[in-house]
Amino acid sequence: MLTNEVKRQVFLKLRSENYRASLRLEGLVQRPVGVNKPAVGATTAALKTKNVR
Repeated sequence: MLTNEVKRQVFLKLRSENYRASLRLEGLVQRPVGVNKPAVGATTAALKTKNVR
């Protein structure tokens, strides 16, 4: 069984991760690009085209 302190630590960790993820989704914070990870910014700019009829 988890103690109250462990539950509190898990809750605070998940809350901060969710907060940072929501900031990234809103575009307020850029995700740091790692050395081995490809940059995704170029593909998102191409996807934001306007459909005209």
